[in-house]
Amino acid sequence: MITYRKISASGGGKLIVAYLREQQPEPEKDARFERQRPDPNLETGDKLTTYYTGREDRGAWAPDIGNKIASALGIDVTKILTDEALARLFEAKRADTGEAWANTGRKRELSAFDFTASPDKTVTLAAEMATTAEERALIWSAIYHANDKATAFIAKEVGVARRGSGNHSSVEEGEVAWVSFRHHMARPVLKLQDGAKGPTAAVEVPVPGDPQSHIHNLMFNAVATESGHLGSGPMDMSGMM
Repeated sequence: MITYRKISASGGGKLIVAYLREQQPEPEKDARFERQRPDPNLETGDKLTTYYTGREDRGAWAPDIGNKIASALGIDVTKILTDEALARLFEAKRADTGEAWANTGRKRELSAFDFTASPDKTVTLAAEMATTAEERALIWSAIYHANDKATAFIAKEVGVARRGSGNHSSVEEGEVAWVSFRHHMARPVLKLQDGAKGPTAAVEVPVPGDPQSHIHNLMFNAVATESGHLGSGPMDMSGMM
């Protein structure tokens, strides 16, 4: 099952990062970046290593992010995701400089879409009750594989930038990027506002949660086209979900 929600560009990027990382610090190292892959099309096992060390819980870039969208958003996929870079992206700013995304106008009110993928409850229980770490890692590897394929399909559907308006409107295909965070539990969430005019953040209630494996795929509301335009994706996803 996949659900989605919209992320406001005017929200607090740091609060969003804290929620996604589940209050964990950013990783200092990541097995996927500690050595060169001889063939980028072959799985080296680094993702399983990352699982064992717990780094995967703290976020991972989408596989095969294109050069155009990476350049447009200031993303370096060869480096670990930092809190600062993520917070900037969730506020519709470049990850490297903090400058607003190009072509940001009145309509760029959303910075991302959170596509949350959840396997069947039986899969969650199988992972939680696995008798060995190896068995649990293999189950999670299958979950990730399914998640990546499903999110890539969504990316193809929403990876079109709107150009013009009215009778002169058109769409142009392009590249999109996303970042994924793995969560193990479903917990009650409260929406808290920072002051009368401050951003609102989703904060988990610190109570024991119900086992429910799920992956938050935050797809940024930016489409980098072949012509060099950086547009935004469709605002209404109801027709495709």
